[in-house]
Amino acid sequence: MVNSMRNRMKLLLFLVFWLLAIFSNFTYSYAEQLTIQPGPEYGKDSYISKWCGGQSKNFGNSEDIYVGYYDCNRGLLRFDLSSIPPDASISSAELYLYLKTSSDGDDDYHNTKIYLHRITNFWKEEEVTWKDRYRKERWDSEGGDFDWTIESSVSLKGKTSGWVSWGVTRTVKDWFNEKYINFGFLLRQNAYNKKENRFFSSNIPWVHYRPKLVVSYKLKETPPEPVPPEPVSPSVKVYPNPFKPTLGHSEVKFVNLPSGASVRIFCIDGEIVRILQEKDGKANWDVKDDEGEKVSSGFYLYHIETDRERHSGKIVIIR
Repeated sequence: MVNSMRNRMKLLLFLVFWLLAIFSNFTYSYAEQLTIQPGPEYGKDSYISKWCGGQSKNFGNSEDIYVGYYDCNRGLLRFDLSSIPPDASISSAELYLYLKTSSDGDDDYHNTKIYLHRITNFWKEEEVTWKDRYRKERWDSEGGDFDWTIESSVSLKGKTSGWVSWGVTRTVKDWFNEKYINFGFLLRQNAYNKKENRFFSSNIPWVHYRPKLVVSYKLKETPPEPVPPEPVSPSVKVYPNPFKPTLGHSEVKFVNLPSGASVRIFCIDGEIVRILQEKDGKANWDVKDDEGEKVSSGFYLYHIETDRERHSGKIVIIR
């Protein structure tokens, strides 16, 4: 009798663990970590300077990123996030730069800090300066357009070299979820601090010391059910999407736009292609850039903005 009860208990426990194992297969999620550390070919970083008449100089090919000296030098970095799986749930993100040197001085009294901000306008590594974003296109404000909200800050007090990191989880999540377009990070130092800090850029030959973005995320083992894309808003319509000239399409139409809306169209890397203005609730894009050239096949982003609301989405061009 006792043996029979023991056997039943063993069988019951086996069944419980078996059911738990099956159930866990449907709910289990696992952590992944991705390090984005490009070299000279794909790295997008530079610094801009107003020191000694450098307002119009470009430093995109420099092996250093200068930050500081009375806020005369600011660093710019942008990372391509396309290698993050589209169904990922980002849990953390850290930006790492290797501090090459930090100038001597008595500014430890001020507890030297490097502040990190989200850039709000497109720029080109090989053309950006203190005054210009690219091709003589001015920043809205000299020294870079950025959100003055401090995303992260790091103290360099007593530090002369080595890795320095900033927590950038919020901004990377916002870019990944398309709340904002990824124009990159800006690094700056307080204007009263004379220390000058030199970080390695992606142009250096030593792979290990290049700037890197480390992203941790989770994926579910079972793929989610396909969900149809939501419209830009309950009323705004964008069509045809995808755009196919072979089917007779000649333009992309934006209809039911809010009064006074502007439509900004971007390449996938964030460069502005065209800006349209609402008229009678509509705007039509002839699928050309601002120089009148036909855009190539690919994905394009659009942002519809008014004073009170903002919507975004994607357009697919198939030529």
